[in-house]
Amino acid sequence: MKKILKSLVAMACCLCVLPFATACGEDKGNDLSINPDGTIKPSDKTAIVSFWINGDDSEIEVFDSLVKKFNSTTGKELNVKVELVQRTGDSYGDILGQSLAQGNAGDVFYVGDSGYKQYAENGYLYDITDFIEGNPDKNIPKSEIYKPEEMWDNVVTRYKYDVNTYESGTATGRYYGVPKDLGPTVIFYNETYFEGAGIKILSVDEAGLVAFNAGGKDDRGNTKADLGLGSATVKEKGYFVVNGQKYFNNQIPMSWEETRECAKVVQDYMRSHGKPQGYGYFTEWWFNYGWSVGGNCIQKIPSDKYDCGYYYDFTLMDNTKNYIVKDDVTEGVTVNKKHYGPGKIIAYQDKLDMSIYAGKKAADGASMYQNAANYKITDEVKALYDAKKLNELPSQREAFAEFVRIGDVKKDGKLVDIDGTQAYGICPLPTDIDGDAGKTSEFMAGRLGMLVDGRWNVTKFREEKNGLLKGITWDVAPLPMYKEYDADGNVTVHGIEAGHSGSVGLCISAKSKLKVAAWKFVEFCGGEEGQKAQSLKGFAIPLQKKLAEDEEIFLQTNQMPRNSKVFLDATSYEQAGDWWFLQDNKWIDAWAGKLNGSVRNGTMTFEEFFKSSDYSKTFGLLEKYTKNK
Repeated sequence: MKKILKSLVAMACCLCVLPFATACGEDKGNDLSINPDGTIKPSDKTAIVSFWINGDDSEIEVFDSLVKKFNSTTGKELNVKVELVQRTGDSYGDILGQSLAQGNAGDVFYVGDSGYKQYAENGYLYDITDFIEGNPDKNIPKSEIYKPEEMWDNVVTRYKYDVNTYESGTATGRYYGVPKDLGPTVIFYNETYFEGAGIKILSVDEAGLVAFNAGGKDDRGNTKADLGLGSATVKEKGYFVVNGQKYFNNQIPMSWEETRECAKVVQDYMRSHGKPQGYGYFTEWWFNYGWSVGGNCIQKIPSDKYDCGYYYDFTLMDNTKNYIVKDDVTEGVTVNKKHYGPGKIIAYQDKLDMSIYAGKKAADGASMYQNAANYKITDEVKALYDAKKLNELPSQREAFAEFVRIGDVKKDGKLVDIDGTQAYGICPLPTDIDGDAGKTSEFMAGRLGMLVDGRWNVTKFREEKNGLLKGITWDVAPLPMYKEYDADGNVTVHGIEAGHSGSVGLCISAKSKLKVAAWKFVEFCGGEEGQKAQSLKGFAIPLQKKLAEDEEIFLQTNQMPRNSKVFLDATSYEQAGDWWFLQDNKWIDAWAGKLNGSVRNGTMTFEEFFKSSDYSKTFGLLEKYTKNK
């Protein structure tokens, strides 16, 4: 799991000697001021704003262009000059943390969503809320360029944080940064391999199935007759077989079972056509599995033991089934005085008897659900289920086990048992993938049939069309979700579409002496002009919905990926990963390292992981996030 914020280590020398730091004592000019009527007064002496950047060549190229554009337009008008300070490599997070602690960071810099909250709490980030929302008492007008109301709400609110309550997206939250970009995760798939494996591609979303089945065309201009479907009715499936012919609909999420089947078909083809070490599928994230059925790795539990009124419990291996309101229960249901509409999953705190939960925490600090006698589904939920108003979904543990099973986990050459079911062997082990660079290289080299990853790959994959991906057609599809079908292929039970999106914020140092000038550049990057430039290069989806829905700016169906609308759908529901949940990642480090190392590599069994000290000590670590509030 990625982290920009790492432990702060004392530096052996003054930061001013580093080639990317501001020179000690440098005269950076005067900040802008705000006139009584709210207009900006240009600087008397050129304000030189330092902008620390970390990224690959494509990103550097885009932001170099943006800096030049800003300097020649808005910057020229206001007598502001931005200087781009390039810093690449894994050390960026360490250097940034050290520099912020010592007050020597650039005026503007990248902050990943994993370190954002702690930096805000430490007072390192300047509160830019007034610049965004306006503050009449300070003669600060509302921004006419950066408009959250026109953006993806679940991403913008990721950067609205209350440092006192530790809550995000609330009315009391403040903005300490704006999203630089947004990278939803989807399945990248090698269409050339799919076709080689005898899988025909169709491209029609759920809403378009009725018209398609009536003789209409899919988004690629094909009818059922064109695809050899004859009189068959196409169901809401991502992968299916009709009369022996295999099909993949790149706009419908595959079920867990369909994902396994499709990956195996592609993998068999790859291994018989020059890729003996190829795999049909790769993901390093469990999120879409657990979140699809309403599970999670932590839950907030009401408790009067703490002044804050709650504590966090570690629920990665929670055994309790989840429940979702049936689609045809149009009136919805009420549980624990909370209303749930059709297709909504009952929250963890509402499905369980919290009075029993909070009162019988295990003596060793482990969560109560580890002792089956300590939990029960409420009678209210049971009654609704018996009344056929709810569908039962897998537990978080079952979803997590499904994620682990995709790996090629073997012992003595045989696939091992993972929590009662044999591993599937469709995904390489972490030891066979060299981090972020490794998984993208494996896909580009044709050794992965499907890769779960973010929008940021698009630029690289396009650039490699004459290199490693030469002659390969690729596209994108939705992440898998939990589904069950009847004998006719109709969905009878389903979870929800879920997954995580990556985002990096642009923040201003609280120590900067050029805060207004720095804001004008941040505003420029977060506005339409800055977002358009990133989108056209391919590596980001614009924050503004109207730009994201534009054919020329983002969808770009005349080049790969042709199915970029999938990114729009993903953006509407995806959220930040678990590294963003709390103020820092200390509660994650031990168990995540063990999971992504020993467990997924097959040197530790699923049950041994469950019983390990690295797993169990997480409960105590989580308590530290509540007891002092």
